[in-house]
This record gives sequence, C-alpha cells and structure tokens, in this order.
Amino acid sequence: MNANTPLKDDIINEIDIKMLVDCARLAKDGVTRNHIFTLLSLVAKLVPNRILEHILDIPTVIGESAVSQIDSHSQHVFEDLISAIVPSWLSKTNNTEKLLQIFINVLPEVAEHRRLSIVVFLLRILGESDSLASLLVLLFRSLVSRKGLSCLNTYTSDSFLYSARKDWEYAFAMQICGQYSCLIWLPSLVMILQLMGQDDLSQQLVVQLLFAMDFVLHKLQDPEFALKLESRENSDSIQRKLGELMEQVVFLLQLVDSRRKQIGIPVAIWKEFKACVDAILKTITMRMMPSTCFECISKLLGNADSSVRKKALGILCETMKDHDSVKSKRKEKRELDPNSNSYELHLDDTALESFQKMCAEIVRIVDSIEESNASLKLAALSTLEILAQRFSSNHSVFSMCLASVTKGISSENLAVSSGCLKTTGAFVNILGPRALAELPCIMENVIKKSHEISVSSDLKNRSDENTSILLSVLVTLEAVVDKLGGFLNPYLGDIIELMVLHPAYVAGSDLKLKMSADLVRKLLTDKIPVRLTLRPLLKVYSGAIRSGDSSLVIAFEMLADLVSKLDRASVSGYYGKIFNQCMLALDLRWQHPVTIQTIDVVEKSVIDAIILLTMKLTENMFKPLFAKSIEWVETEVQDVANSGSTNIDRAISFYSMVNKLVESHRSLFVPYFKYLVKGCVQLLSDSGDFKASNLVRKKKKSKVQEDVNFGSSVLSLKSWHLRALILSSLHKCFLHDTGRQKFLDSSNFQASESYFLNCRLSSTWIPYLDEVVLLKPIVSQLIIEPPTSIEEHPDIPSVKEVDDLLVVCIGQMAVTAGTDLLWKPLNHEVLMQTRSEKIRARVLGLRIVKQFLDNLKEEYLVLLAETIPFLAELLEDVELPVKSLAQDIVKEMETMSGESLSQYL
Repeated sequence: MNANTPLKDDIINEIDIKMLVDCARLAKDGVTRNHIFTLLSLVAKLVPNRILEHILDIPTVIGESAVSQIDSHSQHVFEDLISAIVPSWLSKTNNTEKLLQIFINVLPEVAEHRRLSIVVFLLRILGESDSLASLLVLLFRSLVSRKGLSCLNTYTSDSFLYSARKDWEYAFAMQICGQYSCLIWLPSLVMILQLMGQDDLSQQLVVQLLFAMDFVLHKLQDPEFALKLESRENSDSIQRKLGELMEQVVFLLQLVDSRRKQIGIPVAIWKEFKACVDAILKTITMRMMPSTCFECISKLLGNADSSVRKKALGILCETMKDHDSVKSKRKEKRELDPNSNSYELHLDDTALESFQKMCAEIVRIVDSIEESNASLKLAALSTLEILAQRFSSNHSVFSMCLASVTKGISSENLAVSSGCLKTTGAFVNILGPRALAELPCIMENVIKKSHEISVSSDLKNRSDENTSILLSVLVTLEAVVDKLGGFLNPYLGDIIELMVLHPAYVAGSDLKLKMSADLVRKLLTDKIPVRLTLRPLLKVYSGAIRSGDSSLVIAFEMLADLVSKLDRASVSGYYGKIFNQCMLALDLRWQHPVTIQTIDVVEKSVIDAIILLTMKLTENMFKPLFAKSIEWVETEVQDVANSGSTNIDRAISFYSMVNKLVESHRSLFVPYFKYLVKGCVQLLSDSGDFKASNLVRKKKKSKVQEDVNFGSSVLSLKSWHLRALILSSLHKCFLHDTGRQKFLDSSNFQASESYFLNCRLSSTWIPYLDEVVLLKPIVSQLIIEPPTSIEEHPDIPSVKEVDDLLVVCIGQMAVTAGTDLLWKPLNHEVLMQTRSEKIRARVLGLRIVKQFLDNLKEEYLVLLAETIPFLAELLEDVELPVKSLAQDIVKEMETMSGESLSQYL
C-alpha cells in the first residue's frame, strides 16, 4: 500500500492508531517496531486527520525507539516517520519547543554518534532558522536543571563554567551549531537571548544566561567566523545581526544588574556574567563596520532606560580605545580598504551620516535639563571628548556639538560643568579657528565659573571636586590660548587676572594644578604678541600685591618670559615701561605691605626680569636706566609710619640687583662700578644711622670728621645684609675686572691707603669723600660684630657665609690688583686685623693670608718679611683655632719658599 493506492470508504475507520502506538511501545524487537512505524507513516501521509488524535503520543515512542534502533534501515524508517508526523504535530500544537523537548529528554540515552544525525534531520524538517534557537535554549535549560542551583555555592565562577563546558548539553550545542554557517547560527544566537529575556528573571534563568553568554562568546571568537567577515560575503546581513545581538546583550545585562540583589545572585556568578558580557560586546564592536556600530549605539541611546544609554556610551568609548590599542598591530598588514571596519580612516558617506546621528543623540543627553542624572551627562561628555580625539577631521560634526557643550559650562552641577570644560577644550583643539564663533560664550562661562569657585564658601569641604573643575578650566584655557590666542585681546585682562591672582593657581599646594597653570601662563607669553599681553600684565600689579607673594612672583616670572620673547623692535618700544614697573616693585622692601611675607623671593623674581631686560638693551639704552636706578636709591624716602629714613631697604634691593647684573654681564658691567664706588665705601664704613644723604654725589666738597668709623660696633640685621650684598658685588666685580682699563687700579687702591694713613698721622679732617676708596672699608669688615639674633633669620646671610665671602673677596682683590705695589698695603691691613682682640677677626685675617698664598703662589714670597712677625705672634695665641691655622700657614710658606722659617719666628 502506498499513497497512490485507492482506499475503500470504510477502511479509514478500520485503522486503530492507538493500538499501533501501544504496539510500538510494547514491541521488543526492532523489526516489528519498524513495521509499525512504516504503517504510521503511510497513515500520516494518507489520512493526516487520524494521526492528530494521537499526535502527542507518537513522538514519545519515536524518541524511545531512537535509543535502541541504530541500524541504517531503522534510521530510514525513523526519518520517514518524522517527515510524516511533524506537519501534523505543528498543525495540531504549533509548539516546536515541546517536540524538541521530547527528543532532548531521550538524547542522553542515544549513542553519541547518532545524536547529531537525529537532531540535524529533525531541525531540517522543522526549519533550522526557526528551531535551532529553541533547541539551544532547551539544552541550556536542561544543563541548569540537571546540575541544580545548589552547585552555585560549591563552585567558583571559573570552575563552574569549566565544568559546564564538559557536560553533554554544552558540547552538543557546540556540535550542532558547527553543522551550520553563521548565516544560520548567528540569527539563532539573537533569538536565544530574546527567548530567555521573555521569561521571568530568577536564579535559574541567570545561570542559563551565563551559559548562553559563554556559548555566544565562543561562537563569535570562532576563526571560521572571522574568515567569513574578512571575505565580505553577506556582509550586510551579518552586520545587521551583530547589531541586534549587541542590543540584546546590553538589555539582558541591565536586566540582571537591576535585579541581581533582589533574586540573590552570588557575587562570583555576577562578576563572571559581567565579564562574559563585556567580552562579547568587545568582540562584537571589533567585528562591526563603523556605520553599523554607530547605528546600533544610536538605537541604544534612544532607550528610555538611562542605564542602557550609559552602557551604550561606555561601549562606544571602549570601542575607540580598543581600536587604538590594536592600531600598531594592524598598521603593517592592513590595506587601505574603504570597506574596512577600521576606525582609522576617514569615514565614508554612510558612516559619516550614522556618526552625525549618533553625536546628535549624545548632544541631546548633554542638553537635557535633568540635573538628577548627572552621571549620564558625564558619560556623554567623556564620550564626546574621546570621539573628538579619534575623529578629529570631522569638523562639521563637532562644530555642531560645541555650542551645546559650551552652554553646559554654566551648569550648577560642578561635575557636569567640569566635564563640559574638558570637552570644550578637546573641541577647540581640533577645530582651531572654526571654534571662533563660540569664543565669546566660552570665555564668558569660563571666567564666570572661575569667579564662582573663587568666592564660593561651599567648596571648602569639597576639595576633590573643586580641584577637578579648576583643572578643567585650565584645560579649556590651554586650548583657547594655544589655538585662538590671536583673538583673545578682549579677554586677556580676565585671563591674566585669573592666572596671576586666583589662589588655587598660585598656591602650588597641588602639583598637578600648578603644572597645568604654569603651562597656561607659558602659553600666554609664547602664543600672544607682546603688544597685547604687556598692558594687562602690568595692570595686574596692584592686585598681585593684595594677593600676596605667590601672585607677585608669578606676575614677574610671566613678565620675564615676555621679555625673553622681545625682538629688537619691541625692545625699543617697551623697555622703559617694563623697567619702571620693576623699579616700582623693588620698593616693596621698604613699603613692607602686610601681604608680602617673603620679600627676598619676590625681589628675586623682579630682579630676574630686570636682568633679562638688560640682556636685550644696548649701552645707550641701559646707561640712562642705570643712572635712574642710582638716583632712585639716593632719594630720601619715609616708611609708612614716618619713623625715619628707610633708604637702607632701597639699598638692599639696589645692591641685590647690582649683584645679579655683574653676575650676568660680567666684564661688561664692571665699568659701571665707578658710579658705585663712593656708595660702597660709605655703606661699608658707616656705623651710625643710615642716611640717604650719605650716598648723594655732591658737586661741592664737604667736610667729614676725622674719626670715620670703619666699624667696630654691632650691626643691625639690615646693615649686615646690605654689607654682604656689597661684598658679593665687589667680589664679582674683581673677578670679572679683566679689561684693558681696569676698575681696580692704583687710583682706587694704594692712593686711598696713603691718604688715610696721612690723615690719621696728622689728625686732620678728611676733606674729600670722593677720594675714599675700597681697601680699608673692605678689610675693616673683619672686626665688624655680627648681629646677635642672626640665626633666627634664615633669609639673612649667616656669619659663615659672610666670612667666606670676605675671604674670597679680599683674595680676589689681590689677584686683580696684580702688583706687589698694591699687595703690600693690602697685606699689611689684613695682618693688622690679626692683632684684634676678637678671635673672629684673627681667624679671618689668617684665612685671608692663606687665600693670598693659594692665589698668588710664589709671588707672595715678597711679602714674607712683613708677614712673619705677625705669624710669630699668632703662633703664641691662646686660642687653639688661631694657633693651628697659623701653623698651617707657616708650613705652606716653608714648602713654597723651600727653607725653614723657624729661625725667623
């Protein structure tokens, strides 16, 4: 009998389907069962309606028979019966899953080599594209059901997955998918997640999802899938399914995350689940074309759930970073294929359109008025910043974004405002002059926000947030000054005030903040012309005084940087204003404003600026300025309390400047000491109250009393400081006095000594102060008594420093003099100090003699006759340091002369 055999009318009623099913179930041998199955197949083909009455029982019998009947004939009968009853099953139940479940229940009993053929044939009849996903879901459900949830507490996440991969369900799922191309299994992966997502979330479902995600990850990492992608076959279909898969993965991740605590998911399982999802997303995005990725992200950004949108932004950021990390690896072997999934090429029209839509969605998040969801806005801003760095050539897109981001700077939420500032800086860096339209809004919001931070008392206990936004302001200013420096003239005053006066930018307590602020200040002097920068920089001076030391130092450091950039034409136009400003600042020492705590540091920055300026001046420019500075130091001034003359403060500032001038200009500056020699002599000789009149160069001769005191009383701290500066300046003058017309000639050396001796012997007045020169005033410093409290003032030169300075100064004076005619009076004056009652004077005198020996070598031997009597006295000194030093000098003289001096001692 076959399908073409004519049937009698009542034969249909004679067929007992139930009896046939029961016989098949009870049959012991395969032959009988095959006959029954053949009969059922014919009935199903000829009279489908009779089969429907028992359709639920037949698949069970078929499944049971598959366990034992393994011959080829039985397989043929089995397949014939399946082909006949599946259409009837579907018409009766329309439940593919139930049919598949029947076979899955018996698969463990079926020989492994037959399982695959049975299921493959069944799927062929059901339709692979529709039923493969259901089969895989049932396999994962069976796996979880069989292992049970109790295993969650006995396994770690790694061992749990490792164990599951060895179970027959997982292995069979991998085996069955291996029978199909990615055009079949990739859509099935999407359907798996869709089907699982429809069920109520529970611990059991989460474990199923974990196995499913692990399975998806393995399939996406299949080398055959990578080859398929590289071949570009069916690219549109595959890319579309990858996008759908990403959406489902993100949806399930957020679903599990939102309820994991409620349903009691163990932490280890959650971590493994999240790690698996992240790996899937990374793999998908690395396989996606740019246009597909942008479209998929745009869809996710349109989701009502903010956590989904935030995750989408995170995926996009990670994608950009991942492509950057593999850039070097791919660079050598990737050809410039316009259809490549590379993000390193310029976007084509399709990708650019998708990119624009995606950026519009991100900007919509930034523009939203929901202040409560600040974390989402921050993620959006961070993403825009990364995109700007990654796709810097797409100016039109970011020009559209800049306006919205700039407005966000004024947000009351400091974190959002900080994010907007950073992103604005990134946009300005890539847009350059194209960002000019938004410059007014940028600067208005930046300055306004900076002032809010400066005056707000609410930020005192929020230092991290405060520092973050202050750094962000600097990021924006750095970009604006670097890229739009030529257009900043209307805002330079505000910018310089901010960088010089804002406490956080000048304090230096935060290293990162200080480095960023220093960079912006450097850019201000490098990128913007002097004609624009100088005026607002000079104008900020009064505000810097009110702000304190740090602001003043920074202001003059910026001025020094500006001076170093001056060209010849600019120097002639601005040097007068700059010098006047510096001289004004040098008056801070005597003005002693309460805001200035470390005047030496401030003064150093001012003098540094002066030195840099003088380096660029011609002699004709410099000479009038130096004369003006001498006039400045000679002018009588009163302190703020009208308590008397304070010119000693000006003198300290002046000689600090002279010290640096001679150090920088060396021999070029030495001739200018002829204008200073009288002042140096007077300041080194004076022991009373300091008067400006002592420095005035009188045209008429004035009388001075005979007892010009070369110093024996205790000095004040200021006088001690001033003398140290003068000695340092003279030492450098002597050191660099190497020109043909020497400053330290006989007229400034021996004549004065003879003059003083004659005046003393005749007990007469000293008629000409102008003729007083350097020898005696300098040597007289040996017997000066240091201030008693000098140790308490670290900014004042110590006794040791001044002693060392005296030794090298007088020693260099001898070298520069260069003749024994000048050495003799100098040596004699030094030796006379060794007879002082003060041990310091005696020790210093011996140290200077030793310095003479070291500097003059054999030339000093002409002075031995005069020196030996003094040494003989010192060898008998009761003070051990004096005696020991005298002995050392005698030994050195004996070595140098080649004879013993004991007979003369």
